Amino acid sequence: MSTVQAVCIGVITIDTVALVDKYPSEDERVIARDITRGGGGPAAVAAVALSRQGIKTAIIGTIGDDADGKEVLRIFEKEGVDTTGISIGSSPTAGSVIVSSLERSSRAINTRQPINQAPINSAAKDLASNAQWVHVDHVGINRLAELGISRGSGPLISFDAGYGVEDFDPKIVDLFVPTDRQMALRYPGVDLAVALENDSLKGGNTVVATQGSAGSSGYSSETGLVTSSGFKVEVKSTLGAGDVFHGALVAQIIHGFSLQEALHRANAVAALSCRGLDGQSMIPTTAELNAFLEANK
Repeated sequence: MSTVQAVCIGVITIDTVALVDKYPSEDERVIARDITRGGGGPAAVAAVALSRQGIKTAIIGTIGDDADGKEVLRIFEKEGVDTTGISIGSSPTAGSVIVSSLERSSRAINTRQPINQAPINSAAKDLASNAQWVHVDHVGINRLAELGISRGSGPLISFDAGYGVEDFDPKIVDLFVPTDRQMALRYPGVDLAVALENDSLKGGNTVVATQGSAGSSGYSSETGLVTSSGFKVEVKSTLGAGDVFHGALVAQIIHGFSLQEALHRANAVAALSCRGLDGQSMIPTTAELNAFLEANK
């Protein structure tokens, strides 16, 4: 039986990220302050966050039989993430070229996606069926049936609801985590607290909304509404911060923290990750997180 506690399912990429003062205009060249290359993808970044927070983690997804695919495997090996559930597909490994503008505090993303997902392998099925939690992104949630997983018949399910979930049924997951913007689309003109309560009671689950630098809010029938403010850090880029939050939140829940404390700690992990240009390099370990929280009491 697998000893993995959490399995992340979905998108795996290799990203090239450039930090510039301003976006170039047509045919203009600008000098980048920094350029880095590293792992990305919602499920992949969440897996690294979980592992750095002391959770035994595996990743399920598709990469290509190419140099980027080999780099993906190297990154996960370094992070201690189990890769036996990764399948090799016929398409190149997914990737993005991202330009982050200091002037606009925004980013422009050019992506080679979607990758054709290869069939789930037997190791992936074993990992997922024996995990405590499976965490899925917008691609991973559509692979649960292929894995034979549904709510109430296996691991608990966490969903990174980044976009396109205006009509999503929250009943099919145990932890539904959209952005505050997505909640506004689900419930136009409705206060966020009321919207969270509506989805939680409808789904019989926990619903959490990310609110960028403002922090996060959540609702469950056991806790009622809980909120947690964000943290101020020196931000280099917010790329992947939401994905980091999702992995960190599941990690804190597995560690046994209350929803209130889990939000607080996940907010801090996501904030600290913004010190890096890419989505993964500055994700803190549990020891680093605890030291930061102690210094910011």
